[in-house]
Amino acid sequence: MNESTRRAVLGAGIPAAVVGAGLGPYLAYRSDLPDRVASHFGISGRADDSMTPELFLVVVGVLMVLGLGMCMAVALIRRRLQPMVVLGASFIGAFVGALAAGILATTAIGQRGLERWQEATLSPWALILWIGGSLVVGSAAAWIASSLPTADDPGTGMVPPIMELAPGQRAFWTSCLYARWPLLLGLVALLVALGLAQLTEMWIGIVLLVPAIAMTTFSRIRVTADRSGLQVRYGFLGWPRTSVPLRHIATARAIDVRPTEWGGWGYRGSLTLMKRAAVVLRAGPGIRLDLHDSKVFVVTIDNPEIPARLLNAEASRLTTT
Repeated sequence: MNESTRRAVLGAGIPAAVVGAGLGPYLAYRSDLPDRVASHFGISGRADDSMTPELFLVVVGVLMVLGLGMCMAVALIRRRLQPMVVLGASFIGAFVGALAAGILATTAIGQRGLERWQEATLSPWALILWIGGSLVVGSAAAWIASSLPTADDPGTGMVPPIMELAPGQRAFWTSCLYARWPLLLGLVALLVALGLAQLTEMWIGIVLLVPAIAMTTFSRIRVTADRSGLQVRYGFLGWPRTSVPLRHIATARAIDVRPTEWGGWGYRGSLTLMKRAAVVLRAGPGIRLDLHDSKVFVVTIDNPEIPARLLNAEASRLTTT
């Protein structure tokens, strides 16, 4: 797709499809809904609050308009924005819009024919379906937006340095970076999960354990550069890990990483969907990899000039071979 087509799909195609998927079922079954519709559900899945159908449509409609409005703004603005702003706004906007549309459709389908709103229940499968579908829609919007023109990144155009290596000589570099904030947040989330598991349903605590464990993995990363490429290992167990093979690397360079330019802290973006990803533990020095398929990968690490020179030397050697 060319740029005009991508903007049309992002600014009109996706919003029209999302609005139709949510508003269509709601309008079709409006006459079959009770006088008040369930608008909130407890942990057990039983309804515990309600609204009039008209007010419910307005509230959810505003949420849908705000979300899809972000996608439309990205499509309409011709000024070049920061890449992560474009990707983040497209994903969040489409996700929120699709989430609101899912609420409308689920409410209409699940509550049609009921005499009282207290009879309504929320199926876990319906929840999984509309959240999963919203993630798919958000990812599709981010993928479409990833090819729109964006502002140049810091460091673009700099001549990458190359490490002097003798024929047959190999080099290996590794370094660790520690951050306290993920560990503290992970421990807090772990305590909250354990508390909720004791006070409420066990499954709620188990669900919260996942982000708690994931958060602690970003308290430490080990970055390795050698003739195989760049590898990032997370946590004290070194798992999971992210690998960028040498054959994919065009150039490597040292840059000054600003978290706001890469979407915040943690693992940001996606090489597969958004063509950009960054591992950001703090502001400061980092290594940037420009890949052959126009993708970008960034990692915050101390002394990034050394691995950048090493990877440039190995990439040059690989190209020559």
